[in-house]
Parts: sequence; structure tokens; C-alpha cells
Amino acid sequence: MKNYQEIPSSAIDSITIDSDINQVVVKYKSSAKSYTYSTENADEFDTQLLNEFDSEDISIGRFINQSVSKGTLTLLQD
Repeated sequence: MKNYQEIPSSAIDSITIDSDINQVVVKYKSSAKSYTYSTENADEFDTQLLNEFDSEDISIGRFINQSVSKGTLTLLQD
């Protein structure tokens, strides 16, 4: 399990990636609640996230939103 804290984002507080069960937990700065998403390949998502960190035009919030829009991440209901 990987846990990313202190993310360079105005919207995202933390991201936790659990490769064993292919889930991603996103905690937004605007809410105390965490949101759990499923993904088909958590390791691949982690690689894409790390590539976003290296991007000159970094936007983790945009990356998460695009991942949801593309179906890479699917919100799990509580």
C-alpha cells in the first residue's frame, strides 16, 4: 500500500493506493470524508500518478477528475 501525503495540490489532501485490492482512496482538502475508487490496475495508476508529479503542468486534481471521467477510477458507494 502506498500513501501520498503533502501532495502539491490545492484540492487533494492525500492519495492511498492499495495494489492488493486495486483500490484508490482520495481525501480532498474541502471535505473530511475520503472517497474510495476501484481501478483495474492499481500499479499502473500509481505509475501514471507519479508521471503527473513529474509533469511541468502538474495538476493532481485534474488528473483524478480525468481518471474518473475516463473510467480509470470508479467511485465505490458507501
